[in-house]
Amino acid sequence: MKYNRIILLVFILYLFVSSFVMAGELSGEEIINRAENLSSVDDLSVEIEMRIIKSGRERSRELSMIIMENEDGSEKSLIRFLSPADIRGTGFLSIINPESANEQYLYLPALGKPRRISSEDRGGQFMGSDFTYEDISPDKEDYEHKIINSVFENEQEVYVVESIPKTEKLKKDLGFAKKISYISKDQFFLIRAEYLSEKGEQIRRLEVSDYKQIIDEFWFGTYMLMEDLIKESKTVLVYKNIVANTGVDESYFTIRELSRPVR
Repeated sequence: MKYNRIILLVFILYLFVSSFVMAGELSGEEIINRAENLSSVDDLSVEIEMRIIKSGRERSRELSMIIMENEDGSEKSLIRFLSPADIRGTGFLSIINPESANEQYLYLPALGKPRRISSEDRGGQFMGSDFTYEDISPDKEDYEHKIINSVFENEQEVYVVESIPKTEKLKKDLGFAKKISYISKDQFFLIRAEYLSEKGEQIRRLEVSDYKQIIDEFWFGTYMLMEDLIKESKTVLVYKNIVANTGVDESYFTIRELSRPVR
């Protein structure tokens, strides 16, 4: 009887500890928010080298980007293409609104006016690269996020988070049924992400590395590799000259600014 009581007490203690650990665990949504959070800086200015590699050929692009996130959860970014000459001046403006419809605009100098990106186009290729409009400016609110595992990789503990578009239409528009993100537990660095089809086949894969401390506790992954496993192509983004808290005004993120010539 004494032995049985000890076993029972051990079992109860195990249940208590397990429930305590699970209660203290972050949710999938909280993990994604921390991994993508810009709240520790007012704004961020970066230069980007884009390399598109397909069939043994490589094309290079030079871009600039300014991004800011407000306290109300809205996020605004403006990307301008600096080279080569035939696409210089092309721009992309994204405005994520927590309380209303998001806005994305593409400006092509040859057309002379911006074109709004529809929700159906969010899964389309961004300027011929393997990144989509959604990858460049994702909206976390369009997904259901859930922790599905916790693993050790390269001597660090990693959250495995599943993100599923909330509607069938979103899945169709974005071009994938599920996204699996691997995020380090200690610093919430996104290590890689896998994009899966309805059949569970991996169709694209993103790897992020070379994290650099910009200011205080704000780190930024300066190397991104996106591979399209169906088309057998890949795109590399290298982030350079990263500057936080430039003091850019919110009025910068407008269609008028998007349409201005590159200075």
